[in-house]
Amino acid sequence: MENYQTKNLRVLSHVIAGYMLLALLWWGILLTKQSKQLFETSMELIREREQNSGLDYSIEREEVSKKHRGQRLMIVGEGSVFVIALLIGIWFINRGYTREIEAIRQKRNFLLAITHELKSPLASIGLILETFQKRILQRDQQQKLLDHALKETGRLSDLIENLLLSARLEKSYQLNLVQVDIHVILKRIIGDIQKRFPKTTITMQFSDSNMIGKYDQTGLHSTFYNLIENAAKYSPQTSEISIQTTQEEKSYRIEIRDQGPGIAEEEKRKIFDQFYRSGQEETRNTQGTGIGLFIVHKMVEFHHGKIEVFDNKPKGSIFRITLPNDLK
Repeated sequence: MENYQTKNLRVLSHVIAGYMLLALLWWGILLTKQSKQLFETSMELIREREQNSGLDYSIEREEVSKKHRGQRLMIVGEGSVFVIALLIGIWFINRGYTREIEAIRQKRNFLLAITHELKSPLASIGLILETFQKRILQRDQQQKLLDHALKETGRLSDLIENLLLSARLEKSYQLNLVQVDIHVILKRIIGDIQKRFPKTTITMQFSDSNMIGKYDQTGLHSTFYNLIENAAKYSPQTSEISIQTTQEEKSYRIEIRDQGPGIAEEEKRKIFDQFYRSGQEETRNTQGTGIGLFIVHKMVEFHHGKIEVFDNKPKGSIFRITLPNDLK
């Protein structure tokens, strides 16, 4: 949301730009009038000289006309350059304002989201501890509460890890390349996600042979986990998520297909920006902080790979990752 001060600055810049355009227009009109008056005066002097001397001054008349045409072209040319430069400046100012407003909105949404994401598991764990403190529970009740506390602790730990990883990716992250089997990572993640979202069906269509290469194991795990978790979060509970892997000559391809609401065409580039989340944080129903896809994009980029987003038919999204299989 555009704050009051930023809105006033935008209005002021538009007023100044409008004033400058009017000033340029008035400058052009005055110069044109002066040039015309000078031309008419010069032509009148030539006519008087012709009448007085009886000589032909057609050459001088042509030179004056040529000079007048040149002055008019100069006025139009310089005025056009100034107008174009001013319009470009206005465009840059508006773009800067728009980016600043969007950055403010994203950071505001991030602060709201991270506050909720941190508060929710902490409140849940605190409530469980209070229950243990105030009540005598049966063994099965204790186990159920302990399982829930561990789940919330894991969620909190994952969130903190993502925050730390996001900060490192911006400045000083170094890939730790080790021999990794992508299928092993995917199967482990699918097992974890299936426990968190038991009603969601996750199908695997893996290539026949292992997909082994030198990658940053922590980075790949975070990449695939964020994508599969997003697919589960944004898809209906009983829907199906499909994970497919394909081996190509010099690369591995991993596709994650969901049946969620899909992603609007104008948002497909924005979703990889840090802190970006569509909609308003106050009315959002899904969990998240807006850094998951930023981590995905950065990590794939660090591995010299490529990530693409497509529409899944009839609904949902397809995230396709292509990684080189000869990374050194």
